[in-house]
Amino acid sequence: MKTYHIESLGCAKNQVDSERFVAIMESYGMEEVIDLLKADLYLVNTCAFLRSALTEMDKTLDILIDLVDLRKAKLVVTGCVTTRALEEYQKLFPEVDAWIMLKDFGGFEQYLKRHVLPPAIKPEPLPESGRVKLEETQHVYLRISDGCENNCSYCMIPSIRGKLVSEPIEKLVAEAEAMWDNSEELVLIAQDSCMYGVDIYGEKALPKLIKALCELKLYKWIRVMYMHPDHFELDWLELWKEHPELLPYFEIPIQHVSPRVIKSMNRQKSYEELKALFTSIKAAIPEAVFRTTIMVGYPNETQTDLDLLDKFLEEIDILHVGVFGYSPEKESRDDELETEHPRYAYVKRLELKYAKRLAKIKEKKMQRFVGTIQPSLVEQYDLETNSFIARTWFQAPEIDGILHLENEPKEDEPFVNVEITDALADELTGIIIYD
Repeated sequence: MKTYHIESLGCAKNQVDSERFVAIMESYGMEEVIDLLKADLYLVNTCAFLRSALTEMDKTLDILIDLVDLRKAKLVVTGCVTTRALEEYQKLFPEVDAWIMLKDFGGFEQYLKRHVLPPAIKPEPLPESGRVKLEETQHVYLRISDGCENNCSYCMIPSIRGKLVSEPIEKLVAEAEAMWDNSEELVLIAQDSCMYGVDIYGEKALPKLIKALCELKLYKWIRVMYMHPDHFELDWLELWKEHPELLPYFEIPIQHVSPRVIKSMNRQKSYEELKALFTSIKAAIPEAVFRTTIMVGYPNETQTDLDLLDKFLEEIDILHVGVFGYSPEKESRDDELETEHPRYAYVKRLELKYAKRLAKIKEKKMQRFVGTIQPSLVEQYDLETNSFIARTWFQAPEIDGILHLENEPKEDEPFVNVEITDALADELTGIIIYD
């Protein structure tokens, strides 16, 4: 029986592709191995959104090449790097046996049959969803579309992932149903969820999709991620009032608020419009919790621009704020290291400054939950701390931190009410409350 090891780099959207590759391998009877040295195939699904992601890929490939006997095993690379810097990485890593183009699942299957699997082996049917979850968690990602046509000036997604391609509603509903398997949370992801359906329906179809998913009555929590502020419609808020499973969690990445910076970024809404958007959401949904991302160090950004950003963050209560330093992206890797850019040191200091300050602010905001009882979802058991790990409704998987439980949940009871006893920026502690 052939075995595999997979390294899935990057975001949850990339993870969905990894789960499709895994489904193909397991349909041919391949099994995942824990021991890194015992795999017959090593698959690396890459992210290339930022140059830092390329650096992570470098390290991953270096480790595998050093550890693994590639005379006996195959090393295959796929993912975003194949549409960003393929030729250069082929030269850098001649040890790689095959480079499978982004989302070329058929090409990957053909490679398996020709170079990895025994002759004449026949596959079992793929799961109805076409995916196999990489981890045993209580959440399921549903990628509703791929690609993007916003063309933000700092972003390479359109050149890497291509134009917007939405999945039909009926297909997504079937996938969500097939992936359920007693999972409790469905997380909708895309490059821009608000633009879902424009390419195939001629309109923003996110509300229709949400309604169809809620009608399944399978998931107790449904969370929508990546809602671009320029494309969010306030009348959609009625959905959050009508469907209790739709969490009042709004991830709206603003990047900046300065009108001049926003214009340079090729985005639309700046300080006044963004303030009105967040204020309107909070007025309609008082329990709403916000997540956003900001970018600092953008070219020609002034202290006045940063002061306006600070003012906005003081005025609008955003619980989760991720900060990124501007990274000068290029179509491909070159010999000039990112650290040699004149503004690099300044941008990194600025990013660190904001990250530290925002972490302190977040910790203070998280403290307000101490003493409250929050519905929470038990995700896993942590061997290091010998405790169960959960998440509250205002903590999205993998990005908003975790909740340490001081007592054990009852068997087969993923949803619990937890009294929060302590709070740090990204770690809560609490006790399960039973009637």
